[in-house]
Amino acid sequence: MPREERIHMGDKVALPSLSLPKQRTHWTVGVTIAAALLLIILGAAFYAVLRNQQAQADAFAKREADRVALVKAETEKVKEEKAKAEAEKAASEAKKKEAEAAAAAAQKKASALASSEDEAKKGGKKHSGGHKGSNGKTVAKGGAPAPTAGGSGPPPPPPKPSSKASKDIDDLLRSFK
Repeated sequence: MPREERIHMGDKVALPSLSLPKQRTHWTVGVTIAAALLLIILGAAFYAVLRNQQAQADAFAKREADRVALVKAETEKVKEEKAKAEAEKAASEAKKKEAEAAAAAAQKKASALASSEDEAKKGGKKHSGGHKGSNGKTVAKGGAPAPTAGGSGPPPPPPKPSSKASKDIDDLLRSFK
């Protein structure tokens, strides 16, 4: 009969050694380590490429923003110059209208003075509210020499243009003088 061996807790048991003297690592372990290193290198290269592209995109966006700001500044400058030119044009037109109004008022005054003088001549009166000045010429109430019938006074102002086109032509001709 076979003998039964009993192992007690105090007995030492010899375990087999797992380290064999001629054993090498399996080739798949080497391939796995090489693949892991390759993946790490590719990941680092991909990260570097992404950072480079992001830097280029940021630089491009900054150049575009600078260009847009420059164009906006030039546009604002042109708008300011245009507004200034329009204001100057409006001021010159206002002065021109004021001068035309003053000329019209002077013409009305001259025509009223001439008509009152004509009435005075027809009525037989010698003076029409004026008096003789120190040089012997008739002076109107305002102190300016009264127009005489002999035509020695200044010529009457030309009649006002009747249409806008003739006004524009007259303005153009005045600008050449």
